[in-house]
Amino acid sequence: MKHGICVKDCPLTNPPAEIVRQGNAAILNYFQEQTIQGVDHLYEAKLLIVGEGGAGKTSLLRRLYQCDKPLPEEPETTKGIDIHRYDFRLDNGRSFRLNVWDFGGQEIYHATHQFFLTKRSLYVLLDDTRKDNKTVQDEGFKYWLEAVDQWGDHSPVLIFQNEKSGRSKTIDEAGIKGRFANVKGVYQGNLEHPHTADKLRETLELFAKQLPHIGEELPALWVAIRADIEGLTQQHPHISQQDYFALYEKHLEFDRDKALHLSRYLHDLGVFLHFQDDPLLARTVILQNTWATEAVFKMLDDEAVKKALGRFTQLDCQRVWQESLYADMHLELLALMQKFELCYRLPDTGIETWLVPQLLPPSKPHILKAWEKTGDLVLRYRYDFMPKGLISRLMVRQHRYVPEPELGWVTGVLFERDGAQLLAEVTPKGDEIVLRARGTERKELLTIIAADLDALNESFRLNDKVEKLVPCHCKQCLTKAIPESFEQKRLLQRKRDGKLTVECPSSYEDVKVLELLDGIHSNKKPAWDNEEPVMTTPSKIFISYSKHDIHHKDTLLKHLSGLRGKIITWNDQDLRGGEEWDDRIKEELNKADIVLYLVSAHSMATEYIQNTELPLVEARCHNGECKLIPVIVGFCHWTDLDFAKYNALPNKGVPVVDKKQWSSEDEAWLKVVEGVRRLVVAQK
Repeated sequence: MKHGICVKDCPLTNPPAEIVRQGNAAILNYFQEQTIQGVDHLYEAKLLIVGEGGAGKTSLLRRLYQCDKPLPEEPETTKGIDIHRYDFRLDNGRSFRLNVWDFGGQEIYHATHQFFLTKRSLYVLLDDTRKDNKTVQDEGFKYWLEAVDQWGDHSPVLIFQNEKSGRSKTIDEAGIKGRFANVKGVYQGNLEHPHTADKLRETLELFAKQLPHIGEELPALWVAIRADIEGLTQQHPHISQQDYFALYEKHLEFDRDKALHLSRYLHDLGVFLHFQDDPLLARTVILQNTWATEAVFKMLDDEAVKKALGRFTQLDCQRVWQESLYADMHLELLALMQKFELCYRLPDTGIETWLVPQLLPPSKPHILKAWEKTGDLVLRYRYDFMPKGLISRLMVRQHRYVPEPELGWVTGVLFERDGAQLLAEVTPKGDEIVLRARGTERKELLTIIAADLDALNESFRLNDKVEKLVPCHCKQCLTKAIPESFEQKRLLQRKRDGKLTVECPSSYEDVKVLELLDGIHSNKKPAWDNEEPVMTTPSKIFISYSKHDIHHKDTLLKHLSGLRGKIITWNDQDLRGGEEWDDRIKEELNKADIVLYLVSAHSMATEYIQNTELPLVEARCHNGECKLIPVIVGFCHWTDLDFAKYNALPNKGVPVVDKKQWSSEDEAWLKVVEGVRRLVVAQK
């Protein structure tokens, strides 16, 4: 191969899988860094305790690793995720660090499991012997073992049976291990007794040491950087990406791409959270996982938000996230919730309002009862394993087709557009999602919603655990609200084999395979699937400001996060170590579609802005190559200067800091963002 690295049938453990997933550049960088730095070893693993709510996970955690703490009282439940560190000594004298995650069992928390049930980890599934779960098909075992199998990539699992009040229970251990080979053992004990989990703790240490990544050879200074991050984690819940780069530069010559390769590796290992693909979240490295998860779950658990059926506003954010450790991070936390597809912003509400679909009512709205009609276009998805919250996440993804959120509930929602309606819901048995469409453009709406459900299934790696069922349209089935169905994969196989008809199992009528397959898919993309002009490339925005106004620049960036995907921003803090700053700034100014100039007394007195940046921008504006938007951030006399001929934001130049004009600075920044958005759309 000329342009790649090909390894076949080789038990390769070096480099780590997390590096391999990043691609050839990361692999080559990994080996180059080993050559330069030498090697060291990282002895660290993640243990996750999972199970149903009330099973006793926190009690097990305390018996295992917090022996000085009493068992929790019955009402004391884990809110979200609790993380505990446990260290033990290895035979070679090194210390092994086990990061123990205690997951809340309530179903509202399940939507985030995909992000935290990680590969190459160790799992304990806690079973409550008071429950009747005994076989692999029972919900208490099936859901959790499937979830670990899907997202934990066959990581080892130990089952612990909590014999509450001394009650024992025999389970089908052979059947469970036959279906899930990663189940390595079953242990029992009454957690009321102090030493009942000692044997489990010994076994966990044994399996932790045997995890495939333990003892991996890593570039030596990577391990040193990891140690420095540990020190920072004790002091700060999060740091900026620039702070992370500075830490990297303490150990290695700075290279942005190499630093981001390492960041991605540490993110995959669960050391910290750094979402590099999100314009706002990329600017923050979340050192304490609990800082992020507790904030998110505070909103999900808030009684006022629950009473409002999942609706919350900026005022709720200020109330729920009022602690100092969340100060000035509300926009990042909102972005995190949207990253996890837990909420979306409702349109046309006056006051900015978000909705958490998982907090909608549990029952189908009365108006949708008996909604099925003959002639509906129906597509069914049958799951061997269905993750919790699929419908809620589908609603978040396609919320623009949900004009009435009141017609949504925890397991279903009505999508609507241009006379077409589509009801998506989980069947009572819980193993199917049915998409039922009607209206003039029903096929188009079905195509759009089904494509996103397919993408969701793929993101959960469910391709081999879900089957599409295509409705029959023989004469008899056309008169039924619930027609017969055929497995799509079998229809496709018949098409490949040239068998172009199939018999309806009910009417025995031969039906054409190609018509069945074409009947659920539209090749025509409706015009309403693009509500805004198609943006082929994001607009490039250069931010010009004085160093004295850096706080205004940072606040602006947070507010611009609402335009993610539509814009790419650049400012001088994006300069890489060792770069010629003057050349790079001019290069970015020459590439910019829009220049936002933060106007203040400080920036008007900055020689570089006045003598270099603004003349270059003025020349490009004169040639029609870019647009200049003055953003008046402070009180100053600017109206007699050359740039005053350009319409300023917010509101024709009323300063952002003018407390008489604005109820808060956020209101002023919103006006700025709205003005930028209008220009971005107009340019496209």
